[in-house]
Amino acid sequence: MIMKKESIPLVKAAFKKQFVQAMLNNGLSPDTYLEKVGLPTHDQDDPESLIPVKPFYHLINQVAVDAGIADFGAQVALITPWHKVKSLGPLISHSSSLGDLLATFCGIAPGQSSHVSFSIQEDDAGIWFSYTGTALIPNDIQMELYRITSMIQFVQLASGSGWHPQDIQLSMPRTKSVLACDLIRKSRITFSQVRSAIVIPRILLKLPVHLNVVDTIQRNNHYDMNADFVDTLRNIISIYISNKNCKIDLIAKAVDIPVRSLQRRLKRHGVSFNDLLNQAKFELAKNRLENSSLPIMEIAFQIGYADAAHFTRAFHRWAGMSPNQFRKRLL
Repeated sequence: MIMKKESIPLVKAAFKKQFVQAMLNNGLSPDTYLEKVGLPTHDQDDPESLIPVKPFYHLINQVAVDAGIADFGAQVALITPWHKVKSLGPLISHSSSLGDLLATFCGIAPGQSSHVSFSIQEDDAGIWFSYTGTALIPNDIQMELYRITSMIQFVQLASGSGWHPQDIQLSMPRTKSVLACDLIRKSRITFSQVRSAIVIPRILLKLPVHLNVVDTIQRNNHYDMNADFVDTLRNIISIYISNKNCKIDLIAKAVDIPVRSLQRRLKRHGVSFNDLLNQAKFELAKNRLENSSLPIMEIAFQIGYADAAHFTRAFHRWAGMSPNQFRKRLL
């Protein structure tokens, strides 16, 4: 998938729970690592919301190195398989066969993460389930282990947990990390390939799959994976507002753009970081005032104000009325 020049690679917030759970299972502090790579530490209420994906690449490799977990990427996938991710599971839940499941997944995957591209290809060896997405960081070892493990688990939904692919192609160079993955090392592996792929016998595509998925997806969500640069950044800021220190250096780290470069890009679009921050705060404040009975003080705290007075003055500048007047008008 070719992305626009200034696009920020995004992923559904639901995937964050996979990584958090894997860290907890290994006795690690998720918040420590989330802060290191620039991911929000608070829970995202809506699994359909969008957050930057590149920090996940740094996260998965950082944990593997710091904690000495050679197969951490594979563990993330094994602990929470793709079909149990809240933003993805409902979309594939009606697949009747493995072939149907893989075709459906390949079609919807770019809507789950903006930089990915999965496909099904056929040759004399069989059916190849392939990933050819954009490489976001060099030496992408742990994220590739995560993807390949997840792909194998999809096939096992039809073939059973004892199945493993006869052949695997990996884009990573030869590494000992693969030997730590029971699900992968049983296969014949070729490294430094142009794609990541597993071969599937044709006969398996006709096998039924049974997915027990609770349909919790918010089908009318307003998040746009292909929004322009400014709108995307504004949406990202709205996610990070609940962090204690939502400043430009935090957002720059999250989107992996140097602060000065980010400021120049925003200037070319005729806005500043503070413009977007205030717009995001205003939208969040209106949402809380319209859709909750939270006290004004609590709303002020949620969007980064230490007291209600500062929030009230800011809201009056945005709306021409106080938060209480805004809420009373709605009533």
